[in-house]
Amino acid sequence: MLVRHILSLVFATAGLAACRGGADRTNGGDSPPPARASVDKDTESGQEGLYTMELSLPDLPQRAEPLRATIQRYVDRQKRAFMDSLDAPGARERARELPWDLDLDIAVASRTDRFINVQVDGSAFTGAAHPAPIVDSFTYDIQARRVVGIRELFADPHAAEKAFAAEARRQLLTALDDQDEPLASDSAQIDAGTEPGKDHFRVFSLLTGPDNKVHGLTFIFPPYQVASYAAGPQAVDVPSDAFSAYLKPEYREAFR
Repeated sequence: MLVRHILSLVFATAGLAACRGGADRTNGGDSPPPARASVDKDTESGQEGLYTMELSLPDLPQRAEPLRATIQRYVDRQKRAFMDSLDAPGARERARELPWDLDLDIAVASRTDRFINVQVDGSAFTGAAHPAPIVDSFTYDIQARRVVGIRELFADPHAAEKAFAAEARRQLLTALDDQDEPLASDSAQIDAGTEPGKDHFRVFSLLTGPDNKVHGLTFIFPPYQVASYAAGPQAVDVPSDAFSAYLKPEYREAFR
């Protein structure tokens, strides 16, 4: 039995709570288990009550220090961008009326004998009509002691992305015709949001099996990439058989 690991991808606004199903329709409606490998959330409130920053970080093993450092740099960039937004004209006045919020849940979603996969589920509210979702991932190569991107796993990354795109499009286009709740998108948006070579497959999780190997990849598309904001993030599972021929030799034993 394969295990699909994705964060809950919960939005800060209650009105979007019902949209979580959009991330699951492409995979038969099964809700993925939430990642649990995080410490308690830290909360920081700004002076004058203008903003709140909430952050939870994963509990990582000592051998994953390069991953920890990468995550800390990522968090620092998110915080700087959020704080810089308060310097925009009229921003502080708007924040006094409705305080701004940065929420980052960063957790270990899966581990195998070769990888640690970390998912970022968050949002930033800076006075717009709704919070801006923050969806990211980091995959740590335990043996090489470095964070690897999706393209670094493959000897032929373009061929791999073509395989990802074909399967993603098949599932998402099928979801357009769902009789009960069709996906709020169209074929043009799906094709554009899954085009190879455009960094569209950057956010991913691991499908793992009882043998401690990776049996597939789950690609997570943030709102607007392949569907409307209201549809929520979309997740597509791609089995290893679809891309294993393109893996680098050093990673073939990590996949089944």
